[in-house]
Amino acid sequence: MKSLDETSYNNGEDPLESVDSSSSSNLIGTKLDDYQIMRRLGRGGMADVYVAMHQTLERQVALKVLRRQLASDASYVERFRREARAAAKLNHPNIVHVYEVGRSQEYHYIAQELIDGGNLKDEVERSGPLTPDAAVEVLRAVSSALVAAHQAGITHRDIKPENILRSQRGEIKVADFGLARVGTGNDLTQVGLTMGTPRYMSPEQVQGKTADSRSDLYSLGCTMYFLLSGRPPFEADDALAIAVQHMHETAAPLAKTRGRNDMPDWLIAIISRLMSKAPTDRFGSASQILSAIEQSSSAAYLGSSIGGTTEATILLQRAMQIEASRRQRQRLQYLAASVILIGAVVAGGWVASKRKPASIQRLLAPDLVPKKSTIEEQYLAAASRDDIVAWRSVSEYFPPTGDAKSKNAAYATKAELQLARLLIRMDRIDEARTSLIRLIEDPSVDRLYQIVALAELVELPGNIAKNQEYQAQLRQSYKALIASRPDAARALQFIIDADAFVKLESS
Repeated sequence: MKSLDETSYNNGEDPLESVDSSSSSNLIGTKLDDYQIMRRLGRGGMADVYVAMHQTLERQVALKVLRRQLASDASYVERFRREARAAAKLNHPNIVHVYEVGRSQEYHYIAQELIDGGNLKDEVERSGPLTPDAAVEVLRAVSSALVAAHQAGITHRDIKPENILRSQRGEIKVADFGLARVGTGNDLTQVGLTMGTPRYMSPEQVQGKTADSRSDLYSLGCTMYFLLSGRPPFEADDALAIAVQHMHETAAPLAKTRGRNDMPDWLIAIISRLMSKAPTDRFGSASQILSAIEQSSSAAYLGSSIGGTTEATILLQRAMQIEASRRQRQRLQYLAASVILIGAVVAGGWVASKRKPASIQRLLAPDLVPKKSTIEEQYLAAASRDDIVAWRSVSEYFPPTGDAKSKNAAYATKAELQLARLLIRMDRIDEARTSLIRLIEDPSVDRLYQIVALAELVELPGNIAKNQEYQAQLRQSYKALIASRPDAARALQFIIDADAFVKLESS
């Protein structure tokens, strides 16, 4: 089992983690400039981290050393240096302080504050979700750190539980500015988008768009969801599916996922607003989060004595009003779209419970979808466009044949489900029904996806007797699936409508 200090600097989600450690030198006992390396702390995505003693200052530091096999790659060297430049600009009690960046022979290193504790991901996995009070303290500390970073023109772009450390004295520190963007310079977007599983990435990051400070706020919301529930807001069997969920799905209610009703409404409202898909629907800045915390927690404290509607309730109502207003705008936009016969540009996703207005880019989208190099890229391109031609291109360009038969068939099934949902939103019910029936009658389709198709079918208007038949088939298929694959229930919870899932479990 890892000790606390071994996990403090280990992100654990980078594809480079698979690099054989034997290809990196063991620097224990050696010196880099004035740093005597004492012991290893852990491995990150790009670097090995050691405890080292600065001999002149007699100060212990965490020495992050870029792996030697990456030193010849200019993009990783630049990312490594950028992390140091970004963090070194900041002097804040809730940010891991960078002392120095240097190079000794072929080694690039960053000397930074040594935190004698662990990261919050490990803490939750070891001890369970945080209490609401503890979570609020984390939210306050990270928001305060982001205020300082954003005022300095720095977007972190990798806020997640692994990058939030807690010292043994209880201090919260934000670490790892390796994906940070300083000002308007080169942001190495492609490097950023390929780093790790996007469990906490904002929708705009997933789509490769410019990520500003509000992207950090979305990631903070997802992080708080994990800290309070013990699981990220979106889970799937591959990174691409998670990316699509960030763009289009709504996370299961936090109180339900947590399993107990002990969170104040205002905290739920803040986290919900942070996780809004559109940046404009989130808080405008991290400082606004701090204000909301202070106003809401104070109002909640006074609520028992002043009675009536407290500031906490007002905050919750405001968040709900924003959502209701957005949905009303979207309904009107879709009504207008149907009048001018451009219903094919409505947006959706893996579980398209929210609709968004058509963009100019979508209206001008070409009928021909360019072929991508992999089926994963093709699927993500289809999710970004979310039109009929794009979803059909997945199976047309990557038919389920040859060595990739199984993977291509799985993506083709997902694409057809997405197409059916799009057709439903376009009110092309008969076409959607035909597509869904094709899925449930195909013996090669995974039973889990057949259940998703059945869950869509039973909600379609039409023959009541036929829908009852599909409902019975749905219950039977679900019981058979859970009997053979108990973990499938967790996957279904994130794929089908929440109310439909509750009914299915209780049937």
